[in-house]
Amino acid sequence: MPREGKMNQTIRHSMRRVRRMPRGFTLVEVLIVVVIIGIVGAIVVPQILTASTLGVQAAARMVIADLQFAQNDAIARQAPRRVVFESGNNLYRVTDATNITINAAWKSGSNYVVDLDEDDRFQGVTLENINFGGNSLVEFDALGTPSAGGTLELVTDQFRFRITVAPFTGRITAEEVAGG
Repeated sequence: MPREGKMNQTIRHSMRRVRRMPRGFTLVEVLIVVVIIGIVGAIVVPQILTASTLGVQAAARMVIADLQFAQNDAIARQAPRRVVFESGNNLYRVTDATNITINAAWKSGSNYVVDLDEDDRFQGVTLENINFGGNSLVEFDALGTPSAGGTLELVTDQFRFRITVAPFTGRITAEEVAGG
């Protein structure tokens, strides 16, 4: 029997230990964590996501999408498509081979022209350093191959994004570069 008594004592001892362990977080602990996360979020998020950052990133996504549209449309229609950039007017157009601006299907009766100054999303964003083999346009042939590789930059007072069209493949990439 001494052995059984020892086992019971061990079981009782371990049961006491189990009862002492906390089973969850108290309301106060949860509230403290939520407040800390809120303070960190209020400090960090505005520094990461400024209006200038969002505007230039949105413009970069728009230009990339429109370049890809022109490339895909050239393949689908088996006819050249151009994207003509006008840095002086801060706009670009998608045209056919004869430089006639094509219609934008999603805008009833409207041409495919993107004016960065007229769109509130791109406030303060400008087109700069446009160079596609010495031209301010890139033309995609019926296979989607660009006439020349090149770059253009989208610039705000704080940020600069460079969009590159690869010369043979037509691959379009974007990267943030130093300077604003």
